Amino acid sequence: MGDLTCFLGIRVIRDRDVHKTWLIQDAFIDKVCARFGIETTGRCPDVPLTENWLPQSNEEPDAARTKLYQQLVGSLAYIAVWGRPDVARTHVVFACHLTNPGQSHVSKVRQTWRYLLGTKSLALEASANAKDMAECLSDDPTYRDPLFFGSSDASYADEPETRRSSQGYVFKFGGLMIDWKSTIQRTVTKSTTESELLSLSLAASQMEEWLRFFAGINLTLDRTPTIWCDNQQTVGIVTKEHDKLHTKVKHVDIHQLWIRQEVTALRINVKWVPTDRMPADGLTKVLPKQKFVEFIRQLGLVDIAERLKGLRQANGDDLDGIYIH
Repeated sequence: MGDLTCFLGIRVIRDRDVHKTWLIQDAFIDKVCARFGIETTGRCPDVPLTENWLPQSNEEPDAARTKLYQQLVGSLAYIAVWGRPDVARTHVVFACHLTNPGQSHVSKVRQTWRYLLGTKSLALEASANAKDMAECLSDDPTYRDPLFFGSSDASYADEPETRRSSQGYVFKFGGLMIDWKSTIQRTVTKSTTESELLSLSLAASQMEEWLRFFAGINLTLDRTPTIWCDNQQTVGIVTKEHDKLHTKVKHVDIHQLWIRQEVTALRINVKWVPTDRMPADGLTKVLPKQKFVEFIRQLGLVDIAERLKGLRQANGDDLDGIYIH
């Protein structure tokens, strides 16, 4: 069958000499931008979006505008889910306006595609060398992230229309981002701790899905997997024997008690990490440029523009899939 070079619009680039693999969607970005006439000249934006939320449109509905917007946001969803977690939060914001977008919404999503065009050489990197991992949990030069870990975060009551909270999680295996999600919670919470707890429960459920997958392929982890959370009260509630969130809200109690059960049974760990080391932070809010650059690093996205340039010189423009022996 040969080596895998392209899968569902994702190009796979391997280099055996350095024991690395890159997953990149630059060709898909080019095709979308060409299809919708995204401007390719001038300076591209440094961040995909500058606002946490966009106001609802007061313009008269326009079928053509709505169709265009839905196509742009639908294509963005594909990018955000499969290979570019840096725009996952941006997609959540745009998805709130699918039924009646205004012209400003169309302009904003086109700007996001210009950001993607300017950063199309960003790729998810998998390395067989542990020292090449993008460490994100500690500044200690001797520290190494665990083989498999997750991070969970929430932004309390930030959705202006419903006051629901944003939430997100990421999972890494061997330094490679293997799973991420950015979404809005389905229920309104009454405190930051409640919103963090619901986000943590979602991440814990997903972690146990991964643990079942690992068991199915006979992969044994070297330690109990950890989910990192940047809210100390939430961590205490699910890990300390005498801490408890005092609430009469049934669904919150259920999430709290279930996580405590899993921690007590040593199936998962929950630990605190400061916000500036939280990889899921950029999945719950729009970040300014400096923090966004750090978010990119924490996600393990690397710029392989020079490598792509060399490959084009060696192989012409046909880079649908490249394997370097």
